[in-house]
Amino acid sequence: MTTPSPAATAFALSARTLCGALMGALVFFGVALFFVLGTDATPPVWVLLVQLGVGVAIHLAVEAAGYRAEPLDPSMSDEDAASAGRVRWQSSMMLRFALIEVVAIGSLVAAFIIDGGVWTYAVGAVVSLALMVLHVWPGARSVNKTAEALEANGQASFLRETFNVATPGPIQQF
Repeated sequence: MTTPSPAATAFALSARTLCGALMGALVFFGVALFFVLGTDATPPVWVLLVQLGVGVAIHLAVEAAGYRAEPLDPSMSDEDAASAGRVRWQSSMMLRFALIEVVAIGSLVAAFIIDGGVWTYAVGAVVSLALMVLHVWPGARSVNKTAEALEANGQASFLRETFNVATPGPIQQF
């Protein structure tokens, strides 16, 4: 692997900070709801099943459409390709986040409508957080899937180098 440029390192840090802030907001909502709604009531089983079902549906939707990114033009310079790859990755990341956050937002609304206390929100937030760790956090899986889409026309995206993620497959060097 090559050493990422200072711009790439700053981008990786800002992307991780953004993801952490977005994911942390769900936790802070839960803390606030703890004081507003309390923990006396528990949600009905059907609410939990709906939350899990919506989570599975969103996971499938993100797998099908969340990693689609316009491939980079092979005539681009490496610097332009790296810059465009980072922008397209961030757009893709925000799309995945918006889709996944639906579970938590729906659970927030349901927590006030259905007698289930803070637990109604907590289950939806946990489902959203689990999906965010899988699909939004710039880990090996999400970076590699997006890099594959960006590199479909043969132009390197340098996205793996930006996030210091290894290329999947056999060992490339010793």
